[in-house]
Amino acid sequence: MLSDRHTRANSALKPHFFGKCALGLCLALGISGTAFAQSMVVRSVGPSASDFPAGKKLAADSKVTLKSQDQITIVSKTGTRVLKGPGTFTLNRRNLASSTTSTRLASFINNRGRTRGRTGAVRGAGTEAAVVAPRSPNLWFLDVTKGGKFCVANPNALVLWRPDYTGSASASIVEPINGGITQVEWRKGSPLKAWPKTAAPVSNGASYQLIGSNVPKSVAVSFVVLETQPQDLDEAAAALIENGCQSQLDLLVDTIGTGPSTDSDEG
Repeated sequence: MLSDRHTRANSALKPHFFGKCALGLCLALGISGTAFAQSMVVRSVGPSASDFPAGKKLAADSKVTLKSQDQITIVSKTGTRVLKGPGTFTLNRRNLASSTTSTRLASFINNRGRTRGRTGAVRGAGTEAAVVAPRSPNLWFLDVTKGGKFCVANPNALVLWRPDYTGSASASIVEPINGGITQVEWRKGSPLKAWPKTAAPVSNGASYQLIGSNVPKSVAVSFVVLETQPQDLDEAAAALIENGCQSQLDLLVDTIGTGPSTDSDEG
């Protein structure tokens, strides 16, 4: 009797369970397919710039025809491509991002990246290696050396980041209207410092001047508070382009990595 009851229960459960599993699998595949199905223009110069404005999305199999002096930068989860005219270029998905790259990119965009951002070295034409300045490990950390508009994903958790953390340092946050000054300090070896949100409130349109003790010049920052936290590459790039947060857009493109320039696919 118990066995019959158990069998009937399992029979009733299976269609519902497997239906849910199938739906979940389809959604996962659908989301993954959509995520990799298109690219976005993030930079564009030259005669065809108006045809490829920043923020324009292109299907995976699009063909892009450029004129002489054209140059556009296209970003996707596989990385970035710089296309230079004249020529016709075919976009495709030949090299899908690895799971490690996808995880790193997700942490960078979803406000989880908290590593220091190491300095690297690139071998140039000569024998000397050129030192490359470290990049912020998180798209939403405010770089004390960068000015302009800055998009804030979470006003209550804004973090200041400094590229040179070899010694101790300080910075003055100046409110330009009333002249109020708030001082912050970093210990030696620490690149991060919480923004003093009580003394210097973070709100949409609020502006501050940052004067660092070990940076070459002061910078002026104007905050743009986003309504929602971008969850993926497309949302992040679109938000930064729409709100004019150029330094973060440059950081996003550089973090994904720029591949070599591509020659014309067709004559």
